[in-house]
Amino acid sequence: MTTSRNEASEAAAQDAVTPDPDAAPASLPRAVIGEVFAHAVECYPEECCGLALGLPGSVPERVVRCTNVQNRQLSRGESTLDASRAFWIDERELLEATRSSESEGQGILVIYHSHVGSAAYFSQQDLRGALGADGSPLWPGAAQLVVSVRDGVVREAALFEWDDGARAYRGRRVEEAA
Repeated sequence: MTTSRNEASEAAAQDAVTPDPDAAPASLPRAVIGEVFAHAVECYPEECCGLALGLPGSVPERVVRCTNVQNRQLSRGESTLDASRAFWIDERELLEATRSSESEGQGILVIYHSHVGSAAYFSQQDLRGALGADGSPLWPGAAQLVVSVRDGVVREAALFEWDDGARAYRGRRVEEAA
């Protein structure tokens, strides 16, 4: 039996972290959500990626769009996935954003990327990229935002936050703050 890529993606989602339908939605500022959604649509049919920065313990204030260099990873033989199925943030851009935010007393509050043609879930690939060898987040305190884009339109978004007690990410859908 043959399955479509979308069906395969949806099946893989069952093995990953999906938003808890009973959890209260995560609320992010309208300007941040608008910028992330615009970036996701502009990058379609490839995945977008970037950061949302702000003061620690606060809400994200600004978005830094990053370049998805996944196709470069593929061409070097460092991955088997292209940019329509995965993302890799340009390391120079990540370093620059980190330095810039720290000099302003800010930090990375959210790491975001889009999924093309599938739901907003935290896939096994996403988990491998977010966790270190010890199973802890590589970016402690940073949530992971996943935006679903189908047919060039944002369909949904979910925020995944680390739960220290469970040593796992927990997801909830996203809505704009008023």
